[in-house]
Amino acid sequence: MRTPIDQTAYQVLVLDSITELCPEDRGQIIVCGSHGGQSAAGYALAVLPRIVIFNDAGVGKHGAGITALAQLETAGIIAATVGHDTARIGDGLDTWHSGRLSHLNTLAHRADFDVGDAVPAAIARSQQCAAWRLCRLDDNGNRFVMARRLTQTQADSERARFEALGHKQHYWIEVDDVPGPSQSEQ
Repeated sequence: MRTPIDQTAYQVLVLDSITELCPEDRGQIIVCGSHGGQSAAGYALAVLPRIVIFNDAGVGKHGAGITALAQLETAGIIAATVGHDTARIGDGLDTWHSGRLSHLNTLAHRADFDVGDAVPAAIARSQQCAAWRLCRLDDNGNRFVMARRLTQTQADSERARFEALGHKQHYWIEVDDVPGPSQSEQ
């Protein structure tokens, strides 16, 4: 189930399973009912949302239920889990309505998330942090915004990825002063 929730200045996409991510979800805020394990990280890394919140699934042996947090941090993705005792596993709407944050990556800390926060409150506070956009100048002097509402780490990573393709265009990142939901303009 894919349920968009429109907040005042941003949109949250609620999914029962992280496997429901689509390429157009790049740069979005995702709240899902999936565990935060290694396989869940793979789905998120394939799409690169701005924020993703999972269920900690009781954390598990060797922290298996939260391993996605560290993996996503390396890609510049703000990631957190809710406690399995605060929201049903596999139920994205319960994660949104009832979930309380239990584990955070460093980027989530920097985005002003706190353990114990209700999911909507944490996301609302994080939206007050600066967002970044990736821009491109083509051979003819035309300026394009390629992606919006990224973390600085995500924007810089995307800049480096495009530069590595060897095209003659110039890429740069800048603070995104356009309010509204995350969006990609590629």
